Amino acid sequence: MFQFIRHSKTWFAASGIAIGISLLAILIFGLNLGIDFTGGSLLELKFEQTLDIPKITETLNSSELDLGNPIITPTDSGSYLIRVRFLEEEERVQLTEKLGKELGSFETLRFTTMGPTLGKSLRERAIRAISYASIAIVLYLAAVFRNTRRDSLTKYVSIGSLLGFTTIVAETMVENDFIRWMTFLGILAVFFIFLALEIRKKSASLKYGVCAIVALVHDVTITLGVLVILGKFLGVEIDSLTVTALLALLGFSVNDTIVVFDRLRENRKFQTGSETLVQVGDKSLNQTLARSINTSATTIFVLALLFFLGADSIRWFVFALLIGMTVGTYSSIFIATPLLVRWESKG
Repeated sequence: MFQFIRHSKTWFAASGIAIGISLLAILIFGLNLGIDFTGGSLLELKFEQTLDIPKITETLNSSELDLGNPIITPTDSGSYLIRVRFLEEEERVQLTEKLGKELGSFETLRFTTMGPTLGKSLRERAIRAISYASIAIVLYLAAVFRNTRRDSLTKYVSIGSLLGFTTIVAETMVENDFIRWMTFLGILAVFFIFLALEIRKKSASLKYGVCAIVALVHDVTITLGVLVILGKFLGVEIDSLTVTALLALLGFSVNDTIVVFDRLRENRKFQTGSETLVQVGDKSLNQTLARSINTSATTIFVLALLFFLGADSIRWFVFALLIGMTVGTYSSIFIATPLLVRWESKG
């Protein structure tokens, strides 16, 4: 039986290094946000002749239009993604006419625009959506793994219903962004106060939710870090599809964690006097190891095929899921459960 918990400091150190590198990349390079969040126009053009990027850049800069700071990224299919400031239809026609005159015939494969106001709104909604999903997961796991002899389900249902109802009203019925943000901060405050009170009472069930969220933060941070590094060197953008991938990752990652947690809870019911909590944790991980790896491997295999054989438009969305699933499988085994066992061992 492999001793996962005994070597937990090694796993924590490896994850700490990965998270540190990811945070440094985010701070130094910044998020390469797509036009979904920044606003602007995106053209995908395929020229009949092979062109180099400096030539396209020179042509764009010589345009009478103020295009801001054009960003040009070649694709695997031979086309070019050109991102500029928000263009009206007349400006787009004027720009494409100049490109055709200076660079030769081309085919417009895509033209997408997003106003700066809408882009900002989407960016803020994405932040709130990920936060709300994390809060819901903590409360759900705390309710599921509660001690039925001591812990009441009512408080989790009550706080979850209150926060859920407030969230729905704020996001669907309120149009003022300031009120939405104040509501969001209020929900965070209520949640963290509730969390602090429960931890102070040594609520064992809430520890399951907190450990699962620590693992999710681990997964999302490392996935974002990889995307930021690729954004710096390969021009990969963080767009609405990336946020969708991160939200999907929250569900995928916590799935494996729940399986291990459930086995740990069952094994603790039959824990003998000679068994320590560390031994029970190791036994639970070894019992679920094959199931976790096999389930994740089949999903990762499909995602790998989609990444290499799928359309360019979803390639980096699939890549985010691929990295997230791989890191999520690691965190479910090497982070979430060892962290829970260490926490429980300290009382």
